[in-house]
Amino acid sequence: MNLKNKIAELILPSIEENGYDLVELKLSRYKQNNAIRIFVDSDNGVKLEDCAKLSKGIDVLLEDNNMFRSGYTIEVSSPGLDRPLQTSKEFKRRIGEQVQILFNQADRSPINGELTGVDDLSVELLTKEGTQKIDLAGIKMGKIIL
Repeated sequence: MNLKNKIAELILPSIEENGYDLVELKLSRYKQNNAIRIFVDSDNGVKLEDCAKLSKGIDVLLEDNNMFRSGYTIEVSSPGLDRPLQTSKEFKRRIGEQVQILFNQADRSPINGELTGVDDLSVELLTKEGTQKIDLAGIKMGKIIL
């Protein structure tokens, strides 16, 4: 198991116990310092104080498990509005917002509209043409329209 997967396995229970989902973990190294970037989300969003609390807890876990021989930094943040939506959970958090859906099929044009519903298999979009139900399996990604 590589270091990134070991870190994810170690910190995931703590993140979930605090009511968050681990969206992404990035690990990079510059000289002797490791940088750990952790992106979390929740149904209630992510506040700065939440990131600080999670960061402290993760730091303790990393120290207690001697994950690094040299220095490291931890950055915990939300994934941001420009992060692609791909899972039903990510789409559910954006119900009521304007989104653009891009498809796996290159010949299919993107669709814009208000995200009005989501289940485990599909998303529902209110477009100029009316309501459209789209299978998640055919979606490459969704983007929030700002």
